[in-house]
Amino acid sequence: MSTLQRSLGLVACFLLLISSGAARSHAIAGGDLLEFGRLQLHGPVQSVLLEMGSAGQTRIELGLAAGESRELIVPLPPRALDDGPPRIQVQPKEGRAIFVGWVNGDERQLEWERHSPRLRQRTRPPVKPGQIRATLPSLALALAAALLVIGLRSSPSAAFLLACALCCGGVWLVRAQGDRVATRVRVMEGWGTTNGTGSQWLLARSAAGPLSVEFEDCLRMEGTQPGRLRWEVALGEWGHSREAQLDNGTLTALSKLDPQNRRCGPDLNTWGAMDRVWTRAEDGSWQFHGAWELGEPLPGLALEVPAVGVPPVLPGWLSAGLPMGKRVLVAHMAEGAWAGPARAPGEDAWLRWVAWAP
Repeated sequence: MSTLQRSLGLVACFLLLISSGAARSHAIAGGDLLEFGRLQLHGPVQSVLLEMGSAGQTRIELGLAAGESRELIVPLPPRALDDGPPRIQVQPKEGRAIFVGWVNGDERQLEWERHSPRLRQRTRPPVKPGQIRATLPSLALALAAALLVIGLRSSPSAAFLLACALCCGGVWLVRAQGDRVATRVRVMEGWGTTNGTGSQWLLARSAAGPLSVEFEDCLRMEGTQPGRLRWEVALGEWGHSREAQLDNGTLTALSKLDPQNRRCGPDLNTWGAMDRVWTRAEDGSWQFHGAWELGEPLPGLALEVPAVGVPPVLPGWLSAGLPMGKRVLVAHMAEGAWAGPARAPGEDAWLRWVAWAP
């Protein structure tokens, strides 16, 4: 066997191993990732790290003075991945943290199941790819390419072809496994009549980076891929923050949503300004209406084409899996319009309402 054949065989095996690893890393995780534990703290405590191995970790920042005690309910990686109690580190070491036990989630699960199955099974908001950076496997592929090309100095033409093949493989690997800049999307999911108070509602929020979670309203959290779940909890005098991030994956938090007296019917919009609106008739046909201002009736069919680069095309994930025979409203909310809890900077907000009008 020639040197070129052996080199090509090694490259083929290397790419096969990497692609199989990428396939495993992109497997769907599924299941509810929202778990809570009870923790007793005895000061002085500035920070607590609860480590659960491959499942993930929770870091808590707070200011507990010497002699003070406090009991907290804190988020933890799911028990299904690591059933034992977390390993605890306290700073400073004079403080103490005791894991009391897991919090029963049956009540939250029952509240989740009270929502319509068609509402719970809606397509989750996807996170749009952002800037891509090289990862360790792609850098290893680049190094392998350099070494193989050096080894083929006696055959320049073969070395050139091999380098081209490996460069293409490197580009594919970066796109398949590259880190993506965090982007955020939320969807107000509705089912029912034009009155928000007479409908069922959920708020679905997705993020590729840190996702803030309101424990009081959150019913479920899902991940697109298996990976370590990292919680960052800050308990300060001026407010609290709770953020979750999934290594190499996207998180979606599904929460209760109360639109109060907001309504949105063909005759009047008292919900909020919408800059792009689509409706679907009972026969399944979609229409684009353009912008819908607060306090106005639903505009007719938009005949004018919007500005270049913004065609009136409804994203496919918003129309996927919706039940037939129902009227549907899908709208992109304008900046500043009500869309549930305060939006993160740059977060897209959508309204998807099935059976919104008689």
